[in-house]
Amino acid sequence: MSALAAELAAIELGDRRLNRRAGQLLETLGEKPTLSIPGACNGWDETRAAYRLFDQETVTAEAVLAPHSACTEARLREHPRVLCIEDTSELDYTKKKGIAGLGPLNLESRWGLYLHPTLAITPERVPLGLLKCHSFTREPGSLGQDKDANRALEEKESVRWVDGFANVNELAERLPDTDLVYIADREGDLYDLFVEAPCPEHGADWLVRVQHQQRLLADGRKLRPVLDAAPVLTEITFDRPAANGRRAHAVCQQLKVVRVTLKAPSRPDRRLSDVTVTVLLATEPNPPADEDPLDWVLLTNLAVETPEQAIEKLQWYLARWQIEIYQSYCLYKAIKWGCRRHRRCARRLAAWSSGDGVPGDARAGARVRPRRPRSATAVARRAEPGARSASLCAAS
Repeated sequence: MSALAAELAAIELGDRRLNRRAGQLLETLGEKPTLSIPGACNGWDETRAAYRLFDQETVTAEAVLAPHSACTEARLREHPRVLCIEDTSELDYTKKKGIAGLGPLNLESRWGLYLHPTLAITPERVPLGLLKCHSFTREPGSLGQDKDANRALEEKESVRWVDGFANVNELAERLPDTDLVYIADREGDLYDLFVEAPCPEHGADWLVRVQHQQRLLADGRKLRPVLDAAPVLTEITFDRPAANGRRAHAVCQQLKVVRVTLKAPSRPDRRLSDVTVTVLLATEPNPPADEDPLDWVLLTNLAVETPEQAIEKLQWYLARWQIEIYQSYCLYKAIKWGCRRHRRCARRLAAWSSGDGVPGDARAGARVRPRRPRSATAVARRAEPGARSASLCAAS
């Protein structure tokens, strides 16, 4: 049995025949993971059966991933600490016309959907699996429209970050011997996340990169000036490679840590409480004359009191690059390059389909576009594996 078939052996699609057919297909695809569906299947009959399986109403992403998520949870129990990383990518189907259920991306002329997975890895960057894979689309014509500033959080796209932390927090309560840390980039810098999914005694911790550096504190001061005035806890040094016309140079960053209470923003439908957090600043005091300083600001609920703890939190956040690898490589290769080869096959299969196209034909034309990495993240890809420059330059 292939690793893929073994991982999803407990799949439940509501019918024993569907379960059996899914098991056979998973065994076939698991034996040839680099091939397209027609390329992996043994002939047209088996390929047509695969597409018919995909067309069943009970064959959903949630149902297929359920046994994998259960296996992932079991693997989490074997580790004392696990990082749970979230990010958003877009699947671009602009060139594939007639696919139902899609919506505009960043432009009305671009068409597709968004994926928001939660990837579990160890602090050493060993991937353990996906915990969730949320997807969403935008309503046609919704871009550029004025939105009600007083609308509820549940009506905003950003609720996915709050829901994602709530899911990790719920999982943490089932894993009392494993410490979970939720990690998000600047899109996850939402006050609602800090207070609407509070950490219980056995809940998850969180680590988020700051987007709003001028956030107001409870004592009336602003966050960034407080950070700039804080004493230096320690310093780190690494080599920053040349890229995009920038010359290589040695970087020396100062690490500063403060414990502050954030002032709760006003909400028309609820009253939020102030929340106390730890803020970590990694700043380059003497950048080259023609470059901006390399600065990272992180928020966490955890206490940071020693240089080792500060560097550890930086290491955790830079591990977020693993989800960029997952989305850029795994999704891109699997959906675009792996399936490009069966476009001609899909056109032949369309003759057998009674609908407008081959069920699942969307896979043939998808373009995956992860969020554009920040400059600090791009540095990490060029650094040598295992070097300190790779471990301290990859934050995004």
